[in-house]
Parts: sequence; C-alpha cells; structure tokens
Amino acid sequence: MGRCPTRRSQAWRAMSKTRDAKPSAGPPNLQVRQKNTAAVLTGCTETAELDDGYALCYPDTPAWEARLEAFILAWRVSSPNMHFGLRREAETKRVWLEITGPEGTKQFVEGARYMLTSHINPAGSLMFSLRHGLRFLTSPLRLRPDFVVIGAKKCGTTALYDYMTQHPAIAPALKKEIYYFNAYHGRGQYWYRSFFPTIFGRMAAGGQPFLTGEATPDYLYRSECPERIRQLIPKAQLIAILRNPVDRAYSFYNHNLRAGLETLSFEAAIDAEEERLEEERGRLADPDRENGFAFMNYSYKARGVYVDQLAKWADVFPSRQLLVLRTEDLFLEPEITLRKAFGSLDLPYHAPAKFRKINTAPYDPLEPHVRRKLEDHFAPHNARLAEFLGTDPLW
Repeated sequence: MGRCPTRRSQAWRAMSKTRDAKPSAGPPNLQVRQKNTAAVLTGCTETAELDDGYALCYPDTPAWEARLEAFILAWRVSSPNMHFGLRREAETKRVWLEITGPEGTKQFVEGARYMLTSHINPAGSLMFSLRHGLRFLTSPLRLRPDFVVIGAKKCGTTALYDYMTQHPAIAPALKKEIYYFNAYHGRGQYWYRSFFPTIFGRMAAGGQPFLTGEATPDYLYRSECPERIRQLIPKAQLIAILRNPVDRAYSFYNHNLRAGLETLSFEAAIDAEEERLEEERGRLADPDRENGFAFMNYSYKARGVYVDQLAKWADVFPSRQLLVLRTEDLFLEPEITLRKAFGSLDLPYHAPAKFRKINTAPYDPLEPHVRRKLEDHFAPHNARLAEFLGTDPLW
C-alpha cells in the first residue's frame, strides 16, 4: 500500500462547481430510533458483563420501560443474531436490559457505548448543541484540519481515527464525522472550523507538533469533495483505508439492516442496486451529485469500485498527500499500519491504550454463491486498482 499517483482533469474539477444539495433524510422514524438507541446505551446506571454479552441497569420507571421496549422491538427485528430481554428487580426498583448473542456481541455493546460517550460519535444532546454553538463564536480563532480520513465507509475509519487521536500530538475534532464537504458545505467554513481546537492549543504546544483532523467516510465516494477540500485545506494529508469490497458491501448491508434502512435480502439488494440508483438519478435535480437516499445507502457495489474514486482525488492532489491503507492490515498488523498513518503526518509512533474493535456487530456469514458472484464482479476493478497503486493485488 502507499500513495496514489497524480492525475489532472479540468473537466472533473468543473463538476465541483455545481449547486450543493443535502442528502435525503430517509425513513421518518429513523431519527427517533437513533435517539432512543443513544439514550438507552448511554443512560444506564450500571453495567454487568455476562458470558455472552452485557446487562445494562436502569430505574424501573414508566419512561424507561417505554424506551427499553421500543429499543428491544426495533433491535429484535434488525439484529436477529442478538438476543434482548428485560429482568426486573422488584426490591431495588431496577430493570436490567440483557443483550446477548454470538461472538462479537460484547464488542458491539462496548464499541457502541464507547462511541456515544467519546469524541467519536457523541450522542446528540442539548449540552452538545450548546457546546458546539459556543465554539462557533470563536470559529475565526480555530484551526483547519491537518488531515482528513476520507473513507471508505465500513472499512475501519472509526477504529483508525480512534487510534490516531490518542496520539499526544493530535487533538481530536468535536466529533469524528462532520460531513462538511458533502452534506453541509453550504454552512460555510466557520461552521466547519467550530469542530476543531483553537490556535491557542497550537501556541501552547511551544513549537511541538499539534495536529487535528476529522474522518468522514463518505468523502471518498463523493465526487464534489476533492475540489472542495483542496480549496479550503490544500495542504491537508488525506488518508483512505480500503477493505475487500465484497466484505465491505456485506458489512454495509448489515449496517443498514440494523438501522432499519434495508428490507431486501443481500442478494436481492445487490441485484436491485443499479435499478434503485437509476430510478433515483432520474428524480435528482443534479444527477451528477448523487445526493439521494439510495445513493447514500444502497450503493453496495458502487462504493467498492475504489479505483475510480481514488482517481478523482489524484486528479486534484499530489500523490504525497494521499495515503492508502488496507483494513485487513489495520486489524492483523495494527502497529505497522498505524506507523504508516503517523509517518504521513511526520509523527513518531504512539500506541493507543487498546486496539479495540469499534462499530462492529455479529451477523450471519455471507452465502458462498453470493460471495462468488461479487468476487467476479469486483475482480476487474481490483486489478485496475492494483495497477493504479502500483502494487500486487490487494484481495
């Protein structure tokens, strides 16, 4: 793995000047479900580790009963591999939510709670909104990011960002995923800069490295992002992490299934992908932007054609500013992979407190015939990617 070669394309750059549009919101109950999930996973008063999962404790009140029942109803449908149940303690007036299941269930609960209570993906709250609003007042005094992890989605960007931001020379953003260069570009650079530290943090470092950055995995896929990033932060280090596109597609599908965004089987979803995207393209005001719900959520195969996406970034940025890593290497050889990431920022290696897996959940193995179908689909694209990067085949 390494840095991408440079290309130039004035025609592609012109695309970035088209009108901005926000992604569609998706199912109306999705935000309600997300808020309730965050409230349940962060609102417990006590936790107990079980052999095959966790138990989370809450006050036995009507309000919590309603929240917990809604949580269980939604997650039983979307995550059939995991088991959810309530256990009451009448004498203490407490209720325990037990989340159990196959290998990976513990990591799911640990990772979800960690994300929602840290800078990775803090649960939305009035306090967070107030904090961000106050930071906006000092936006002119805030830094622009030194690096951006641009993707790909479901390829380990959360783990990578978590490991990187534990370096003493890296100050994390207020949250990992900001979506400024695709969804919220119209809010302006000062809105974006409000997520980063002030210049005083760098001044206090006394000449020692003091870097900051974000990680929005949709950037890689979105064709308007390279030029927008070049205009605001032309010297930023860009990091892409790529996963076997077959595994990435299936992981993305299961993510959507858990979120209540998908109703088809995986095979049916990949067979219907072109029709779904083409149908939405016909409804979009600017089909080149591909901002709609289907493009954001049903692009299982399209997002795995990495070579075409990287080529658009190489049209805009020199190869020294674009580092490409492999997801498989991050989890099999995390130190080696992390050294490469820090090296691209001219930082010495720093080990995180724990190489934890984040944003994962157990799901059924992919059916062999579906895997073979996708391997055949991606084979020519993977060959082009290896040629583009000047490496041996990655998968």
